[in-house]
Parts: sequence; C-alpha cells; structure tokens
Amino acid sequence: MRASLKISTLAAVTLFSTVGCRVFNHEETTGQYVDDTTISARAKAALIKDNNVKSNDFSIEVYQGNVTLTGVARTPTEAKLAEEDIRAVDGVKSLKSDVRIAEADTAVTK
Repeated sequence: MRASLKISTLAAVTLFSTVGCRVFNHEETTGQYVDDTTISARAKAALIKDNNVKSNDFSIEVYQGNVTLTGVARTPTEAKLAEEDIRAVDGVKSLKSDVRIAEADTAVTK
C-alpha cells in the first residue's frame, strides 16, 4: 500500500514538473502543452531528417500550435527549406521565422 502511494506521488510530481509553468500560470491547458510538445518534437525531427538543413543551428518554440523558428542559416535556401519542413508538420497553425542568414565574412578561418 505504501509503495503504491509513493509511486503515485512520484508520478504526480513528475507530471507537474514536466508540464511546465504555462499550465500553472493558466496560459495553456495540459492538453495544449502536450500538443505543443508533440508538434515541437515532430518539427525537430523534420529538420533532422532534411539533409540540406543543419538542424543544430535552429531552435523551435511552440505555443498553441504557433511555431517560432529561430537560428542562423548558412544560405537563404537553407532558411527556406527549414521553413517548408516546419510548415509540413501536422498541427502547425502558423510559422513565424526569425531565422537570420550567416554572413560569409563573419566566418573564422583557422
């Protein structure tokens, strides 16, 4: 009996700690948070799957299905491909792209 209570308590603490501040601040429901987390994971997977996009150079934030893509692309083509990858993800309502294009003269040579 005590073991099941400990497990239940641990599960509840884990759930609430992973749900995040948005739920506690009434900015979104637990269901919306889970949906956003799913969209974020799918969007990151789409970038990883695209061999023409260096996925580590981009960050993805999702709030109520609206995605913000940030980062630095090597070329305008890479930025466009990343945006297309995100738009193709099921559940994405809108995409705001704050991607910058790297300048060639800022590269450090060794």
